[in-house]
Amino acid sequence: MSFPSARSLAGLVVAGIAAPAAVGLVAQPASAASVGTWDKVARCESTDDWSIDTGNGYYGGLQFSSGTWAEFGGRQYAPQANRATKAQQIAIAEKVLATQGPGAWPSCGKLAGLQRGGPAPEAPAKGAGTSAAAKSAGAPAAPKKAKGANGYTVVSGDTLGTIGSELGVSWQTLYSDNRSVIGSDPNMILPGRRLAYGSGSGGSADSSPAAPKSSSSSSSSSSSKSSSSSSSGNADGALPVSGGAVSARYHQAGGWAAGYHTGIDFAVSTGTQVRAAAAGTVVSSGRQGAYGNAVVIKHGDGRYTLYAHLSSATASEGERVSAGERIGRSGDTGNSTGPHLHFEVRSSNSYGADINPVTWLNGRGVSL
Repeated sequence: MSFPSARSLAGLVVAGIAAPAAVGLVAQPASAASVGTWDKVARCESTDDWSIDTGNGYYGGLQFSSGTWAEFGGRQYAPQANRATKAQQIAIAEKVLATQGPGAWPSCGKLAGLQRGGPAPEAPAKGAGTSAAAKSAGAPAAPKKAKGANGYTVVSGDTLGTIGSELGVSWQTLYSDNRSVIGSDPNMILPGRRLAYGSGSGGSADSSPAAPKSSSSSSSSSSSKSSSSSSSGNADGALPVSGGAVSARYHQAGGWAAGYHTGIDFAVSTGTQVRAAAAGTVVSSGRQGAYGNAVVIKHGDGRYTLYAHLSSATASEGERVSAGERIGRSGDTGNSTGPHLHFEVRSSNSYGADINPVTWLNGRGVSL
């Protein structure tokens, strides 16, 4: 059985549009969204990764489909959005916004306050580099990352996965080389930390908060629960369930309350082990209305994950869990059409704050 695309953007912005040649002539609107607003959309859509390719058919910081990117003239810059600069992606997004309005990003546009209004960023020149394009678009300068031959200073929003991708090393190597600086939880890396890589021999915590220390009780807890973990998990990220096909994708259109699917559904039989997708603290566990039995976990990056329709929730509120640790078993409780796991990622612990779970998982080294 096939399913609609993971995002509704393509269907919204392509329908009813004229031939590609005509679309390429759409003028830059006189009034558009600010770069700061586009940054908010990107943080929601792609965790602010302007070169991301998650493998779900959508590319770049604002998650363009190939068809939308081509229809609105994006190929003058790059074959796919993820290979274009931030400013070039914004230039194409402005054309989409002018034609379709903020509804082209139905969830993230609303959360970011996207609307037609504010100074229009100036379209970058074809082939312009990132720095020049960003300046021409009036984008604020990116935070300076003190990256040297053997060191990297963490800035807000970084994860070991994103740092490793930039430096060309695995997050596991970074964590191993810098464990004394990072502490016991690889998901909790603090801005200002100086991490070593390559031929470096350990990071530096100078002028930074003290690294978190693992207590003997937490070490004991981790040991006693290790049998609940699975090979699908690691210290950074884990699939929430093993062996289940995706039966409903993120932003799939349908009869849900939001008008689209706010997470990912995995088709698994009742009783299948459900695991924490990353380390964090359980903020709720038990009956949650239409979600049935559900567990919500808050993670070190400020995101929340929701595991719904469980037959049983075994994690307790306030409990600290590791990536891959069992937190419950799948079921068919609440408003459900059959046994499955509904997995959702949110920017805050409230309905409607959903973000792309595929992107979030990919950032932790987990692929679907």
